[in-house]
Amino acid sequence: MGGDFESYSAQLRKGVVQLLVLQVLSSESLYGYALVKRLEELGEFVAGEGTVYPVLRRLEADGLLSADWVNDTPGNPRKYYSVTEAGAAFLARTLEEWDRIVTAVHGLRGAER
Repeated sequence: MGGDFESYSAQLRKGVVQLLVLQVLSSESLYGYALVKRLEELGEFVAGEGTVYPVLRRLEADGLLSADWVNDTPGNPRKYYSVTEAGAAFLARTLEEWDRIVTAVHGLRGAER
């Protein structure tokens, strides 16, 4: 079989994880580990903290997320992430694009049957 499926799959998941992170954080602020656990509930898109934390750092650096340190439990403070206005706008555009892609793929698959 031609092509490198693993490489393709990794790139696809990278974009999907970014979308999922923004979507989850658009409805509630979470600290990193809680976000990892929440995303793991959605399926095997996330390979744990090693997948999510780089995405969080990148989205924060891009201004799509903001982060605040909160000392809400005994022990160490936690860094809570929230979607910024720019992040909300980016998420809306990304979801529109996602819907176009899904519609096109479903249309092609339906035409092949």
